[in-house]
Amino acid sequence: MSKKKIAGLGVLALLLVFIPWLVNNYVLQILVLTITYAILGLSFALTLKVGLPRFDVAAWWGVGAYTTAMLMLKAGMSFWLAALAGCVVSVVLGWLVFSVAIPRGMMVFLLFGMVLVLAFQQLFGSVAFFGGWGGTEVTPQPAIGSFVFGTKASLYYMGLFFLGLTVEVYRLLYTSKIGRAWTAVGSSVKLASSLGINVVRYRIANVLVGNFFIALAGSYLVAYTLVAVPDTFSFANSVYVMMYVVVGGLTHALTGPIIGAVVITFIPEYFRLAKQFEPIITAVAIILIIILLPHGFLGIYDRRLKPWYLRKSCRRVRS
Repeated sequence: MSKKKIAGLGVLALLLVFIPWLVNNYVLQILVLTITYAILGLSFALTLKVGLPRFDVAAWWGVGAYTTAMLMLKAGMSFWLAALAGCVVSVVLGWLVFSVAIPRGMMVFLLFGMVLVLAFQQLFGSVAFFGGWGGTEVTPQPAIGSFVFGTKASLYYMGLFFLGLTVEVYRLLYTSKIGRAWTAVGSSVKLASSLGINVVRYRIANVLVGNFFIALAGSYLVAYTLVAVPDTFSFANSVYVMMYVVVGGLTHALTGPIIGAVVITFIPEYFRLAKQFEPIITAVAIILIIILLPHGFLGIYDRRLKPWYLRKSCRRVRS
């Protein structure tokens, strides 16, 4: 890694650390939600690596949230153990579903995903054990010893840790042998199979890794809101997750979803005065972004800033 990149990352890290001192609680609240959506977007981008766009993100998001909330309320478990359990439950249930769906092709996988979102939302809303459509009871605030994550700043730092963990795990996977196999599967299933890559096995592994972190985002949401509500985990929110990746830039699996989550989360917040028109305004904004920036916001970097920087570097070398 070059010195400029290291310096840039250092400045970014300092900015992220000092943000709570630079903004008010309202902006911090938006940033907490942005972190949640960024983790979901990163997990959606993960499955694109193996050529499987997924419509079931909200379902596993809900599994993580409800498992965490129920274990804290019914079993008196700490947030950290309940969150880990939520991630494990999401992976185990995912394995049961995907071991059936993925071998049968992409269309079956997509249909399973849509059905799962509707089924889980109905389950959470209809069964009294989960609190019904009004949501669960209020859960205890997460804590480490005597320190309680009771402020927006502390929850922001918790989310920053979860987001950093997600990015680092995905980065390590992308640069590993597993990541190269995923890229091969996403490029051409037939070619990957001819090279001896077990497409089904690698796809299942990919989606289950995504399930783990999607559930983690659900646990983090419970840490912030202290409740789990069925309407949060709707099919519409699965569609929004796709938009985070498209708006940020499909070719940037790590930075694209984060940029997209920031843009799509902050746009509606500036139109709160016209709450009833918010979905329309957001939809129009996303359509304009897709038309004007077909490669996402990071496409500007790929097509303009990066070539300019490379030309500048070449001139320096020649001189």
